[in-house]
Amino acid sequence: MRFGVGFPSCREGTAYPVNYTQPRDFPRIARRAEELGYDSLWANDHLCTPADIRSTLDVAPRFFEPLVTYASVVGVTERIRLVCGVIIVPEREPVLLAKQAATLDVLSGGRLVLGTGIGSSKDEFEAIYPRLMGANRGTILDETVEALRLLFSERSASYEGKYVQFNDVELAPKPAQERLPIYISANGPVGLKRVARLADGWIVGAPGDPLAVQRELYEAANAIGRDPQSIAVNFQVNICFGKDQAAAEEKLLRSQHIQRAWARRPEQSREQVLENFRRGNPMGSPQQIIDRLAPLQAAGDVTVALIFLGQAVEELMDDMERFAQDVMPHLSA
Repeated sequence: MRFGVGFPSCREGTAYPVNYTQPRDFPRIARRAEELGYDSLWANDHLCTPADIRSTLDVAPRFFEPLVTYASVVGVTERIRLVCGVIIVPEREPVLLAKQAATLDVLSGGRLVLGTGIGSSKDEFEAIYPRLMGANRGTILDETVEALRLLFSERSASYEGKYVQFNDVELAPKPAQERLPIYISANGPVGLKRVARLADGWIVGAPGDPLAVQRELYEAANAIGRDPQSIAVNFQVNICFGKDQAAAEEKLLRSQHIQRAWARRPEQSREQVLENFRRGNPMGSPQQIIDRLAPLQAAGDVTVALIFLGQAVEELMDDMERFAQDVMPHLSA
């Protein structure tokens, strides 16, 4: 089991309060994560503010574009992988995305992992592309992943799809990695079939029973004759640390993550909010975190991306260190 750190690129308004991160914080978070032995950073993506986030905030959250932000930490790190978890592909022009990804992979010495997905907020896509209102974002994702493979591998690439078209495009530099890993975030039968068909890796965010979902993915891979073990497995979870259960609960209840959940469903009781979080995410003391994450070892060689909840970057730095010292040695590969 390997561990990644949720990089606070676009997490204001969801995991963190507005003005949580300053530009100077990105290099020190990245450098410290590498020093502590984390495998990867996980930056997420928004090009604009989704409606459900806007409805819970008085001021706009600052979303730092992940590929550009990762370029700012390349010079202060040497080993740690830079994972996009995930790029909202339907909002991206494929040739430009390919150029950005290939450039970053070269600059980082082959450390980029391009996590992709359709995005959780359809309204965000339609705000950017009103002319594509009603478009099938899953088809856009399929076509873009296929197009990226061509752009990364062929001297001159052409593609003709329903949504993605380009002709005789010569893209250089190519990625430093012979095959730049493309992961897909998915849940449900359609998404899992997409992962089995197109992806080098699978990303899933805190399902109730991740091992059951993994079995569904393996069935989808076997159905098309693909070795399931060739698909890298990645779980994304929110995590709330405390010296004990009570301290973790107090920290969780004042977090932006829970404040947003309460704003969306104010009828929820304190216990309902806590139980909803516990269902898919670890919280509590180091031993409680170990006990909660240990069953994921049954998934095999997996990466767990940890979004540490808190109100300030200093809490993130402290939690990264505590996890590395008190939890990681008991669970790491």
